[in-house]
Amino acid sequence: MLKVGVQSASWYDAQKPLESFEFIRKCGFDAVDYNIDHYLDTKKLSQEGFYPTIFDNSTAEVCEFFAPMKKAAEQAGVSFSQMHAPFPVFFEGMDEVNEYIRNALDKCFAISEYIGCPAVVVHPIKADTREAEWKANLALYRSLIPIIKKYKGVKICLENIFINKNKRIIEGRLSNAADACRMIDILNGEAQGDYFGFCFDIGHANLTNRNVKEFVKELGARLTILHLHDNDAKDDLHMIPYTYLSSPSTHVCDWQGFIEGLKEIEYKGVICFETFRIFSVFPPAVHEQVLKLISAIGRYWADFIEEKN
Repeated sequence: MLKVGVQSASWYDAQKPLESFEFIRKCGFDAVDYNIDHYLDTKKLSQEGFYPTIFDNSTAEVCEFFAPMKKAAEQAGVSFSQMHAPFPVFFEGMDEVNEYIRNALDKCFAISEYIGCPAVVVHPIKADTREAEWKANLALYRSLIPIIKKYKGVKICLENIFINKNKRIIEGRLSNAADACRMIDILNGEAQGDYFGFCFDIGHANLTNRNVKEFVKELGARLTILHLHDNDAKDDLHMIPYTYLSSPSTHVCDWQGFIEGLKEIEYKGVICFETFRIFSVFPPAVHEQVLKLISAIGRYWADFIEEKN
């Protein structure tokens, strides 16, 4: 049975790991997208210089730091389906900063292996032109091949990204399936194994006016994990699916086409939501009920995907 997951942002309390995982399990989720990016602000690092972070410690010490979280998740019956790595991961002309981030990514992969998390999202980087962008990202991910090969059962996932330029949304890195497929195939070929996959962010695809069903179908087996959230095709709102309508009977995002695409490729991953803005939109008194609604949507989709024709 497909699992249903949600991002850890806003509900996970590191001081109360067991209570946090028991709460999210009560809300109907059995998997988590863990925000390890919250432990390293790379923009602050690039603008203000080095500051103390968990990644200053050895790999063994970092893993030990997350031992209580690992134990609590196991007790609550919650698995880790993916992690958000720190981002951006590269700053032009800042070699020391980039090396620190690279070492932090290494430790993220180690933590992922330690807690049994099969995927880590590493955002692609931007450049001035499409050609430069392609070369920069190919070089970035190539440089991670020797690192990721050290860890068993962990895959680096690329993600489709949009660009907000002059208050307009335009196509960003890997925002079309053809580029995504090509890059993943090149990287796995060079790595001689299945070390790279794709994180399909449906909200980003909606912003760049993609046919989400065809995107999913073209990715096929390369599709490893999902970021699921809704928007009005104008702003990256991270809201509940089915929220935005283009007419009284038509959703802005083609949710039905999306789950049909997942069914066609026989998707086996987690139905994972990135709907963190519900915590600022809805009052705390109803957060549990809203989370239960989101997990119910996920369970409905899982049943549809797995239903035999």
